[in-house]
Amino acid sequence: MHPISVCIIAKNEENRIEKCLASIKPYDFEIIVVDTGSNDNTKEIAAKYADRVLDFEWCDDFSAARNFSLRAASNNWIFMLDCDEWIKTIDVEELNYFRKHLSDSVGSVSRENIVTQNGVPTINNTDNTERFFDRRLFHYTGIIHEQLTPKRGNEISAYLLQTTIMHTGYDMNDEERKTKYSRNFTLLKKQLETEPDNPYLYYQLGKSCEIIEDFANACEYYSKGLSFDLDPELAYVQAMVVSYGNALLRTGRHEEALGFEGIYDAFSPSADFVYLMGNIYKQNQMYEQAFAQYQKAIGMPLCKQEGANSFLPVYQTGEICEILGDIPTAISCYRQCGDFAPAIKRLNILT
Repeated sequence: MHPISVCIIAKNEENRIEKCLASIKPYDFEIIVVDTGSNDNTKEIAAKYADRVLDFEWCDDFSAARNFSLRAASNNWIFMLDCDEWIKTIDVEELNYFRKHLSDSVGSVSRENIVTQNGVPTINNTDNTERFFDRRLFHYTGIIHEQLTPKRGNEISAYLLQTTIMHTGYDMNDEERKTKYSRNFTLLKKQLETEPDNPYLYYQLGKSCEIIEDFANACEYYSKGLSFDLDPELAYVQAMVVSYGNALLRTGRHEEALGFEGIYDAFSPSADFVYLMGNIYKQNQMYEQAFAQYQKAIGMPLCKQEGANSFLPVYQTGEICEILGDIPTAISCYRQCGDFAPAIKRLNILT
């Protein structure tokens, strides 16, 4: 067995935990499952795969539950996984090299986030998340949307591993959205009482509002979060900027969104931001500027949202051509979008 422990916290996950555990079982890691109060068959399913299934009395604190799982592990090196995730690819040799030669660092993995679009599970975006670390050096802080934190107060040095996990946590029905919003919003506001100057909390409050499509309040939280002096290189800051821009457009505040021109240089290395700027210009009927941004986004290497550097700007270019009466070029653009449903719909209308 490799000296690595996979730690998972769970509650009422009988519909998802088996896929998660079955994906990690073949790799010969210790598996620790900490149950925080399930009343379904989660624990029984976990027992078929896990080396240990432990109970933790829920106290409205995700970090407390995660840190309990770390202490329960037999190994110092931890791979953290959630029940709504499963392994797509993993390089075990790389993990063993990492723990021997980069012991002070954290390993990040790629996470492909799946949502259902037109009845089909689709990768909506890909992000990087810190999951592999030495528990002697790191632990979790924050009662919700917990963050891996150095015990000695140093900055985290993270490296992207050749490991990819799949995630369905954002793929929810209306009832699940309301339940998740209520839980997240309550805990975030509770944490905000003790950390009023934490911009990350405002980002997560904005994301919570987006769960129930409350984009007006999302704008207010994003605006507050971005009012702090932030490092534009931080992944969550980049995500907050793009989320704020999209929320402004969703609430009809497209003229206000033009203010993003002032931060263009800081965020333009990302295709997500460049594509957003194209959308902002398009909503303001600045078609020449929008076209230039869409063309720039195509092929850019740094991209989180699926299609932001490929079919999405091509589709938007097609829409502009339609608006301007250039139907042949619009059709050509839509044909370049593959199986993107809105493009197929426009082709059916135009051809």
